[in-house]
Amino acid sequence: MVRKWAPLVWLAPGETFFPTEVAEFLRFVTVRTQDTEFENLPTGPKSEQMFLVTKSNIDDLLQNRISILYGQNPNITNVPVYAYVSECSCNHFHVTYWFFFPYSQGKTMCILDVGMLGPLPIPHFNNHCFGSLREFGSHVGDWEHTSFLFKGKEEPEEMYVSAHDAGAFYKFDVNSKVFVFNRQEIRKGFIQKPKFPPIVKLYVDNDGYHPILFAAKGSHGLWTAPGKHKYVRLPRLYDISGYGIPWKTWKQIEILHPNRKLPQWMFYLGKWGNPRNKCHPLSRMGLNICEITDGPSGIPKKKQNFLCNDSSNELKNVRG
Repeated sequence: MVRKWAPLVWLAPGETFFPTEVAEFLRFVTVRTQDTEFENLPTGPKSEQMFLVTKSNIDDLLQNRISILYGQNPNITNVPVYAYVSECSCNHFHVTYWFFFPYSQGKTMCILDVGMLGPLPIPHFNNHCFGSLREFGSHVGDWEHTSFLFKGKEEPEEMYVSAHDAGAFYKFDVNSKVFVFNRQEIRKGFIQKPKFPPIVKLYVDNDGYHPILFAAKGSHGLWTAPGKHKYVRLPRLYDISGYGIPWKTWKQIEILHPNRKLPQWMFYLGKWGNPRNKCHPLSRMGLNICEITDGPSGIPKKKQNFLCNDSSNELKNVRG
């Protein structure tokens, strides 16, 4: 059933930052704290303050189109999706499909340099920037996900789709065979204001019924329709998604199950990327305005979108 309902993810037209296998990514990074480098991948609570830092300079990697940051085209290489399964009872379980990208491209903003305050974002006027354009919010390492809840039936009861710090819940309509928008949530920040499309259609083949999702260009936030999606009010930030390269995730699934042996990287609790860099002066006051932001946390540190009745500690054995 995990394979049968795995999504079809359309990567955006012109996408250059593809997904990759975690083991491949780990070959090109070292584990570091502020002043210490570790030879092996630490695990458990001691790893929470650590970063996976690229062995080469980010700017050098970006200039090399075959570097690890550009990942692997899933139409050419079998790139895995990681499906974390939590069993609640017989035929009652939820699964989260995790997609890993080595690099998330930030957004280009119009900025004006105001001396000691540094560059400040300003709006476009008549589609023209009267300052200069600069990219903010890029980061090494990028985990994206969608989750499904199964309750004893052949089809999922509900689906969750994540886009940045927000997400939407969809109910499955058995009669029309589509997922219908139910509600949305903002996980962090008051400036998030996404609008999610009303339905999610299925791609049907001999392998199953696959919800059709769209990964935004560069940032990889997941949307349920192609187009231009505004998700931050100020400054106005948009995702662009569309029919670029189809990623049939069910072709290469790695099952992560708490009752089976998990890969060592599932017990690493630090950041999956470099520490933030090239930050705005206001970042010293707590604002995270950086050209390179911290890498994200990994699967064990993420909030689960569905829980069993008594499953508040479902990932406890992973976190350590």
